[in-house]
Amino acid sequence: MARCPECAGKMTYNPGTKSMVCNSCGLSLKRHELDSYWKKIKEENIKDLDQSEQKKQRRKEWLEWYSKSKEEKERY
Repeated sequence: MARCPECAGKMTYNPGTKSMVCNSCGLSLKRHELDSYWKKIKEENIKDLDQSEQKKQRRKEWLEWYSKSKEEKERY
């Protein structure tokens, strides 16, 4: 069962148009279009995850620096 990339609704195959049609919003995509759409969304999510991980790492480094004594900070 395929899910709509726009609204996450259930998509069914329409043999007349040879495409997947969303039962909720009516979006109609060929199978290869649907696959490339989901691939694009996945790549964007991976980029967002990478940015999120970078922010977490920066925060962790800052907290480590902040918790050091004044003398250690001056040497840093």
